[in-house]
Amino acid sequence: MSFKKETNTTENGSCSEGALLRENGVAALPIILLISAIIVEIVAASAFLAFSFSSGAFGTLLATEAFFGSRAGADDAFYRVIKNSYRSSYNMTVDAGTHTVSVDVTVEKDPVDLGLCGISWGCRYRIRSTGTVFFRSRRTETILSVDPNTREVRKELFKEIEL
Repeated sequence: MSFKKETNTTENGSCSEGALLRENGVAALPIILLISAIIVEIVAASAFLAFSFSSGAFGTLLATEAFFGSRAGADDAFYRVIKNSYRSSYNMTVDAGTHTVSVDVTVEKDPVDLGLCGISWGCRYRIRSTGTVFFRSRRTETILSVDPNTREVRKELFKEIEL
């Protein structure tokens, strides 16, 4: 008993194009699956390495640099409020020694939850600054009271807030 593979042949004995395409497609499937598996493995290994670096001592270093970058942004906004040349929102970069920190700063004059200008001592400003290094971010908040006549500034609050 012998088994013979049937092929689609034309009248002159050659294989039809449909049969060849089906056989080539079947051969390409394992190659595509192999390449996809390799790509998935590389992505998973990269994610694991990034997590490992950011959660260890390196992550602590990044978090510290992000905090001090955020503090530098708050101090910059503080001096801009004193000079009355602040903008409501701006970005800056700070060289933190080993890394560069990207800082986003927002300044609000007389936020509703803090009271209106003139109710307490002078006008109030809220400065929120967020420092980011790689995957680590830290945010600080500073509340200022400014006398509108003398431009005397009182720092009422400086704290780190949760993201």
